[in-house]
Amino acid sequence: MAAVRRKRIVELVGSQGAIGSRDLCDQFGVSEATIRRDLQTLETKGLVARTHGGVMVNSNVLVDLPNEERKAVGAEEKRRIGVAAIDMLVGDEVVFLDAGTTGQSVAANAHKKKDCSYVTTSLGIANQLQSQGIRNFYVIGGSYQKINDSFAGTLAISALRSLSFDIAFLCCTAIDVPKRSISIASEVYSQVQKEAIANSRKAFAVADHSKFKGTAFVQTASFNDIFGIITNQELDKDTATQVRNAGMELVLV
Repeated sequence: MAAVRRKRIVELVGSQGAIGSRDLCDQFGVSEATIRRDLQTLETKGLVARTHGGVMVNSNVLVDLPNEERKAVGAEEKRRIGVAAIDMLVGDEVVFLDAGTTGQSVAANAHKKKDCSYVTTSLGIANQLQSQGIRNFYVIGGSYQKINDSFAGTLAISALRSLSFDIAFLCCTAIDVPKRSISIASEVYSQVQKEAIANSRKAFAVADHSKFKGTAFVQTASFNDIFGIITNQELDKDTATQVRNAGMELVLV
């Protein structure tokens, strides 16, 4: 129950920006001591920042939750984003699917465009593609990264440098609109993402609206490096306007 509660706390903080400890106690029906332990754990992981009387979004995310824990956060929003991403494809492209739970939501719809060729560094996404009977898909190997069920390192980088993609769907930890950049928490995996961007005709960030707050450890691209962002329609209007004013294609679903 503690793990489920902490997932929900992260989701609430991401959507609201900040929330009081007493509000969390009332919502979950637990004591202040329990909530205090939850917030201490989440702060240690770099997922939130505690304040006097509550908790707020951590403006600098240093560590991602493991994939299994992140799947439950914004699941419906990620499902819609995944459908929209696949619907953008004509049906014969070479597509890079980035490691991450939103990338898995995109991969879950790959059967709609079976004639595309899919490339991924994610073991979980490769299993999804295989289960859907996708004929043309490739898994890039390397050093296994448990945090996002992916492969990285020099072997992965070398393989990516020999390929080119029509479109890449990129996961991220944070989208910093004022700084016009996307970033992730993993320094090791950041090199994989940078290579994928460099070898793609178009790159779209796929991220739910909670990612539009703060920054993460490593910036992987500026807005000049990517074509657009696919996110859910709950994104606030001011942020959406800023993204469009930055020259980005913004897809709201």
